[in-house]
Amino acid sequence: MGRAAHRARRTDGSRAAVAVVPAAIAVIAVGLGSLLTQDGAVAATETWTPTVAESSAPPVASTFGAPNDVHHESDGSLLVADFSANGLLRRAGDGTWSTVAPFGTGARDVWNPSAVTTTTDGRILVAEAGRPALTVLDADGTVLSRTAPPARRAVSELAVDGSTVYAAVPGSGTLFTTELGSGSWAAVPGPWTDPSGVALSADGGTLTVSDAGTDEVWQLDRASGAVTSLGFPGDAQTRPRGVAVDDGDVFVVDNGRGAVWALTGGSWTEAFSSAPDGSPLVNPTAVSVGPGRSLVVADYNRQRVVTAVSSGRAVVVPSPAPTTALPTVDPTSGPTVDPTSEPTVDPTSVPTAVPTSAPTAAPAPTTAPGPEATPSVTAAVPGAGTEPPGRPATDTAGAGTGAGPADGALVAPAAGQQGDLAWTGAGPVVPALLTATALAGSGVLLGGLTRRRRR
Repeated sequence: MGRAAHRARRTDGSRAAVAVVPAAIAVIAVGLGSLLTQDGAVAATETWTPTVAESSAPPVASTFGAPNDVHHESDGSLLVADFSANGLLRRAGDGTWSTVAPFGTGARDVWNPSAVTTTTDGRILVAEAGRPALTVLDADGTVLSRTAPPARRAVSELAVDGSTVYAAVPGSGTLFTTELGSGSWAAVPGPWTDPSGVALSADGGTLTVSDAGTDEVWQLDRASGAVTSLGFPGDAQTRPRGVAVDDGDVFVVDNGRGAVWALTGGSWTEAFSSAPDGSPLVNPTAVSVGPGRSLVVADYNRQRVVTAVSSGRAVVVPSPAPTTALPTVDPTSGPTVDPTSEPTVDPTSVPTAVPTSAPTAAPAPTTAPGPEATPSVTAAVPGAGTEPPGRPATDTAGAGTGAGPADGALVAPAAGQQGDLAWTGAGPVVPALLTATALAGSGVLLGGLTRRRRR
């Protein structure tokens, strides 16, 4: 090889070193900048652990029939809309259960309650699929008014801000709204094709909608009308249902896969998918955020209510601002910085079982009432993959909106699904810094070898 060839190789090596070192230094600088601009150390990711699974409400109900919706009142009490047996129940903060409105067709009863929420002044709104009606109760269960519902199909979820009410009706393809007492409903325009859950932010400014048609979760800014997609980590079995919000975070029930998902810190993670004993959720329909960010889910096909406690919200711990201490005559020992569609069958005129004041015995499960079925007191069959009220009759298994998982079958996420979840915090920066450091070292070494050969 001639001298010119050797000279060319030396030149190429020098250029490689010159190219690698600045690039590596740039990566290191960006990484350090990212770390230095962090407000502090990011706490561990928030997790939820199932602690209680209640299949009864003693002394008022010996078993749940088909809990379809759950909602926390301002004092932390839990309301449960038992679609097929017990009416509207309340669990106080101390765990005591009581009946707010019994199941039945009488003037004081609620018939097939499918959704429940509360106003800021304590009134209770209940969607009765059996009458059908939108019913307003006072806090002790006294009926204040009844008006027409948005559709003959069962309402799955309600949200209210002042006198404005929103209703999600699975299978209708429409998100509805009305003013309390008017009985006249209108459609809320948006990209959703099958709204199945709805929730409002604490200030009433943001409407969150779960969409079983597109497997998306949407947020509507009520002031501007702007709609944002939050996505959803779904697969062929996914079916978003009930939704709840808490201080910017979003919680959605995946009715198809039997899980509750949480959108916190910009990333979706599975909050939980089973009861404390490990038995999976089967066709869960609703979720509510309670005291301490606990999550309560209506596990429809299991005929129970499951509570999961939070490990504590992930927060950013601020670091002390660096300062330069001024010299003094007498050095101090203390720190210088202070830390800082319509049904084909009409509802029956009477329930299929006569409600009693005594604790309700477990009904003999047959099939869960769907949107095309007559509302009744018939309970869901645990393990039969039956569907909660409001489920579109056109659904077929394996068509992307398939029936729920079989009893006892814990459905795993699709392969590669977790790769879509975001990697947040300072964690990704450290490997990048190590890689960049190695690149820089390689560049320096390459440059050194090149210079040695030149000599």
